[in-house]
Amino acid sequence: MTKKTVAFLAACMVCQSALYAGEPSERFYTTDEVVVTSSHFSEKEKESARFITVADSEKLKKTGATNAIEALSRIGGLGYKSLAPLGVNKLGMNSSVYIRGMADGELILVNGMPVQQAASKGYDLSAISIDQIERIEVLKGAASTLYGADAMSGVINIVTKKPSGETSATASVEFGNESWMNHGVSVNLPGATVGFRYQHMDELDNVGRQFTNKYTNALDETDRYMFNLNLSPFADTYIDYQYSGYETGFIDRYDSGLVERTDQQSDFHFLNVRYESDVFKAKLYGVYDNRVQTEYVDGVFESEVERLNYNYGAETDYRFLFSRGLELSVGADYVHRYAEYSNIYGEKSRDDYGVFAELKKRFGDDLILTFGGREQFIDNEAETTDYNVFLPSVGLMWKASDDLNLFANAGKAFQAPTFTQLYYDSKTIKGNPDLKPESGWSYETGFKWNCDCASARVSGFWMTYDDKIQIDRKKKPYRYFNAGAYETKGIEWELGLRPFYGEAGILGRVSLSAAGYWADPVSEDIYGEKYQPGPKFQNTFGITYASIPFGLDLRCRILAGRQDNLDNYTAFDLSGRVKAGPGNVTVAVENLFDTEIQTSGNLVETASSRYVYYDPGRLLRVGYAVAL
Repeated sequence: MTKKTVAFLAACMVCQSALYAGEPSERFYTTDEVVVTSSHFSEKEKESARFITVADSEKLKKTGATNAIEALSRIGGLGYKSLAPLGVNKLGMNSSVYIRGMADGELILVNGMPVQQAASKGYDLSAISIDQIERIEVLKGAASTLYGADAMSGVINIVTKKPSGETSATASVEFGNESWMNHGVSVNLPGATVGFRYQHMDELDNVGRQFTNKYTNALDETDRYMFNLNLSPFADTYIDYQYSGYETGFIDRYDSGLVERTDQQSDFHFLNVRYESDVFKAKLYGVYDNRVQTEYVDGVFESEVERLNYNYGAETDYRFLFSRGLELSVGADYVHRYAEYSNIYGEKSRDDYGVFAELKKRFGDDLILTFGGREQFIDNEAETTDYNVFLPSVGLMWKASDDLNLFANAGKAFQAPTFTQLYYDSKTIKGNPDLKPESGWSYETGFKWNCDCASARVSGFWMTYDDKIQIDRKKKPYRYFNAGAYETKGIEWELGLRPFYGEAGILGRVSLSAAGYWADPVSEDIYGEKYQPGPKFQNTFGITYASIPFGLDLRCRILAGRQDNLDNYTAFDLSGRVKAGPGNVTVAVENLFDTEIQTSGNLVETASSRYVYYDPGRLLRVGYAVAL
């Protein structure tokens, strides 16, 4: 593979020599970069006391991804697991990412509002198309002070696009192997944007293997429909609606000849109304996620199951600006979470609400000190314990020079049990209504440095928690329990370089990047035995060439030190565009060398169930996109 890679890069550089070039579009962090994830109000990224990754729409497109979960798996610094191609939610089991090697610790937000299900903390980010996203912000480390329950290892905030105030339209078509289709149209008017997208892929065989029960998995033909409507009827006021619906099926072919099939129809709705100014924010939102599963055995109808989740809530924030660099932000939020799983535990709901405050003090231009606190309440069903916890945090940013900032932070995190863990009721698995929430502390320190031609963000971290919720599989029925401690520690980085900055010609338009982490995640099961819960190493290398008529982006994804005897892998993704007429011809090749990628599974010889899921392999896509 090394020879192939070298030859490919050499060929790319030769091809580039014949092309006219404009200004590079690859952009590094600058001191006026603003983000909103680390605080409910905008702040400069470099002045934040947190490690934050920001991927804007251009960076997301360069990954070649078609939806949010695919993009997160490729921007670097995140582990990834999937049980079905395209990031599809398989029978309630969602594709997800690992932050710093820790599974199930991430909180998912859309425009700052939580979208995860209370049933199993699931989320289906394959429902959000790349062309609907303005940027994705990833905050690493505990963030429960500002965002409450579930922000254990970090926060992923997906910010949707706003109306631009201009009149324009875009359209794109794309085809690929496996009968792939990806077609979309978007119209932008003053104060309004509306878009529609359709995706299709034929059946994919052998995307998984169950070794214990001796059958292979296939994903049936998949059709997905996406719609977005974004309005700004008044200044600082936004209404956002996202819809995604898809139909697919999961086929299990047993070695004995038996065939089991589950058709799945999924509908996802997200609606928010928000007012956002520099000192005041107010939000109302709702999420509706419904999934219908119809099961067949050898073509004969077996059963139909509907699984419904919805959240709705509100949030308000106010920022007081005092003299002498003193700033106080206060707020309150409320979320009602509901799930109806008739075949498992029926209807369940809970209410999350909290009040929080963050005090920020500037000492001249060089030092910023931040203190925060939240009182978090969770009201569960009558037979279950309610939770009430105080969540403090502190952060420090010191400007050592014009180019270099140092930062440190510490915060307490909190995660409530899911409905599945509390109430599950079947012959093989039993929930535990006496479960305690997981909680602990996150510590981090690092630096942020940038100049005209390079940037670097590096952080050392230690995250330690207690009462991890585990399932005891040594005797039936399996039950959930609070086990012992779990932690992860290591280093995170995000680097950028334009090695020939300022030079005219080809080399001046080349940029390099690397983003990743090394961690040592360790967890205890209910018997006190230690195991590795997530991957230890992830890194994405990138090389980008950008000009007016031509752009090329090559990324190398590495995932190593994996858990459960899964194989390490190195995969390459290529995406590019060439100006042609009024638009651009686009090309993307996922998994360029057709590497076998195990996306999730458990291959430990002594495991009660041995299985593995696979990436579908090389996917070549060619399209045309035009802006009018």
